[in-house]
Amino acid sequence: MHWRNGPHGYGFVTKSLHWLTVVVLAAQFFVGWTMEADESAFAVDEARLEQLEEQAKDLDGDARDTARDEVDRLEDELDARADEAEDEFVRDALSRPTEPSLPLAHVGLGLLILALGVVRVLWRRTGLPPWAEHLGPLARRVAGLTEKALLASLFLVPASGLLLLFAGADWVGLHVAAHIAFFAALVAHIGLHLAHARHGQLRRML
Repeated sequence: MHWRNGPHGYGFVTKSLHWLTVVVLAAQFFVGWTMEADESAFAVDEARLEQLEEQAKDLDGDARDTARDEVDRLEDELDARADEAEDEFVRDALSRPTEPSLPLAHVGLGLLILALGVVRVLWRRTGLPPWAEHLGPLARRVAGLTEKALLASLFLVPASGLLLLFAGADWVGLHVAAHIAFFAALVAHIGLHLAHARHGQLRRML
C-alpha cells in the first residue's frame, strides 16, 4: 500500500481525505436540509395569505392591484419572520452547547469541513500523481479547474454559513451562491469521471 501519491496514482492518505470529505459533506447537507424551526406560529398568517391570493384572482383593475400588493407585503413579512425564527432557533441551540442539536451539529460539521479543506490543501502541496494517460488536454483542464473549485468550496460554503449565522441574513446571497458553485463543480467533476469510466478513471480514487 502506498501512503503518498506517486506514479502508481493516488496514495492512501489522499484517498482517505477524499472519501472522508464526501461523507462529512453528505452529513452536512442532510443536517442542513433537515434543520428547521417550528413555523406553526405562522399558520394563521399563511392561511390569510392563501385567502388573499384566491381573492385577487377574482378581482379586476385597481382592486386586483391592491390585493396583489397586500399579498406581496404579507409574503415579505412572513419570509422575514421565518428567517428570524430560524436564526433564533439556531442561536438558542448554540447557547446550550452541552445539549445535542441539529444546529450544533451543523456548525460542528462546518468547522470540520474547514479543517479538512486546510489539511487537503497542505497535503496537495506534497505532490500529485501524474495525469491518467487517457485524459486529453481539455479533460485535464476541466479536471484541474473542478478540483480547485471543489477545494475552494470547502472554505467558501462553511465560511459563508458562519457569516450568515453570526453577521445576519445579509449574507444569505453569498451562502446560496456558494452552494450553487459547489454543485456546479460537483456535477462537472462527477460527469468527467463517468465519461472516462471505461478507462478506469473511477478506480483511481478507490
